[in-house]
Amino acid sequence: MKQYPDDHLAVYVVWGPMLGEETVADVKEATRHLPDPRVANFWTPTHTLATALEPALGLHDTLAWDTFLLFAPGTRWETAPPVPAYYMHVGKPLPAERRLNGEKLAEQVHKLLAAPTH
Repeated sequence: MKQYPDDHLAVYVVWGPMLGEETVADVKEATRHLPDPRVANFWTPTHTLATALEPALGLHDTLAWDTFLLFAPGTRWETAPPVPAYYMHVGKPLPAERRLNGEKLAEQVHKLLAAPTH
């Protein structure tokens, strides 16, 4: 986050009981690692969002958690989540080249922020 001081960058982190034991109290502890004011943290007690993201990522019967989704400025979420401009994942049946790599993810963030649309 320090690398990108751009006010157009917004980060939404959705926490949930993916392993079945996490609680909202765990989230309060975890959010200490994301102190930037552009980060909004949310807790969901269900897998509704992780399930809703499956089609946008081309997943089938695999919850979209531990995924990092980038959306272009101006992207609107309607009744279903849109296809992200870029994504990375941890351990999903998705392309290996999209496996989480911080440097590659940062490059994509930079490209989206540099786009002339904002």
